[in-house]
Amino acid sequence: MLTQSVIDALYRELLLVPIILFIILLVNSVVLYKQKLSSDISIILISCLVMCSFELCWEYCDGNPGLRVYTYIGACGYVLAFVIFGAVFNRYFFREFEKMPDNRHVRNLIYIVPLVCMFILCVTTPWTKLLLWVNEDGIVQEGVLFSTLFYGILLAYLLSSLGLALYHVIRMRHKDTAKDNKAIGLIVFGILGPLVYILQIIIIGNPESDYYSLSLANSIAMVFLTTYISTHSLIEDQSRIEAVDTELRIASWIQTGALPPISPEFADHPNVNIRACMNTAKEVGGDFYDYFVIDDTHIGFLIADVSGKGTPAALFMMTAKTMIKDYALTCPDTGSIFTAVNQRLSENNAASMFATAWIGILDTSTMTLQYTNAGHNYPLFLREGECKMLKKVHGMFLAGMDDTVYEQDEILLEPGDRLLLYTDGVTEAHDQQGKLYSTKRLIRMMEDSVNYTGEETIGNIIKDVAQFADGTLQFDDITMLMLTIKR
Repeated sequence: MLTQSVIDALYRELLLVPIILFIILLVNSVVLYKQKLSSDISIILISCLVMCSFELCWEYCDGNPGLRVYTYIGACGYVLAFVIFGAVFNRYFFREFEKMPDNRHVRNLIYIVPLVCMFILCVTTPWTKLLLWVNEDGIVQEGVLFSTLFYGILLAYLLSSLGLALYHVIRMRHKDTAKDNKAIGLIVFGILGPLVYILQIIIIGNPESDYYSLSLANSIAMVFLTTYISTHSLIEDQSRIEAVDTELRIASWIQTGALPPISPEFADHPNVNIRACMNTAKEVGGDFYDYFVIDDTHIGFLIADVSGKGTPAALFMMTAKTMIKDYALTCPDTGSIFTAVNQRLSENNAASMFATAWIGILDTSTMTLQYTNAGHNYPLFLREGECKMLKKVHGMFLAGMDDTVYEQDEILLEPGDRLLLYTDGVTEAHDQQGKLYSTKRLIRMMEDSVNYTGEETIGNIIKDVAQFADGTLQFDDITMLMLTIKR
């Protein structure tokens, strides 16, 4: 059997191990697993770290008459930290298994009242000696409530949590993988703690007070439990992320497949050239473009920008795109198309989404372009090397007000004319200093493109935007459509 001085020295060395481990676990919990310091897991780790630190202080000061005050602080801090650990531990698992009492007064009775009582006992125990006291030799003595109330509260918290885990494994297993993992981890914790405690008694002997090995056994078991829970949570989060990524990739394929080719050729209209591109800021975007043959002498084309990003915007985009094309085949003019589409999109628009849009219908027999602008960016019109904006807006964005009536304008196109439709992802691209690409720079690019094809011009604009951004993260979809009347 080891002597008491050897036991004390060995215990002090052993107690440093969980302190170091808890520091590592707390850092991992916050940095790797993205837990907030206010989360239950973080509070459990902090309380365990504080508990071991106070006990180490208690152990070093115990038996030294000149450090009686520090012995009191260490012992009482240990008690309070242990009770806080038990309360938060119990609350965490009762929340996870959805067994938390609904009544606020009952919750206060379970978690707040014991903490307040233990705090009052710790503050008053130097005089009442109900919880513990330090004798003239500087040695901590257990009071009548130490082994009854203190241990009773801890056992109530820990055993009720363990019982909840056993109940889940027996009655609810395989219905929720996340809860199953937490239940299994909690059961192993309940077995590992007593095992470590027994091993310590075998190795260092049976000390006079249980505190010598109780927190160490609990700490080692907690290292396993928090690591087990955090690892499984990370795996589950990763699985969910991979599932979402897969769904987004599929949505992106569907969205891309719904768009017309970027380089159409109209066999019956050889003098008309359309080129387009779309670079989404996320896997799926809210911008879209379209063009289609209406009849032997009419070609329709459009561009739009849906509010928001991601999947909701993409779904709204698909709906709007389908409606616009359907009405374009039946309505007599572009104003009527947007009026009808706006009414339909405004119906049951619980998400309050909307879209700016621009549509044009080209009569290839007369080269008359009829167009309507629903709150979209002004298109750029290039003729004889001079570029200007078509500053016409015929109504607010689509799905804004269901009674909006849109009108239209016309322009006669000539050989060599070029029209650029674009979304604000182009002009509002910014560099590292926050400066915008701007419409002015886009106009200059259009005027410099006289000797380039439509496809080459769009490519040059994309390169210029990328060069301007200089690695700055793209925050909005970049979409362009260019109509060129061949000479």
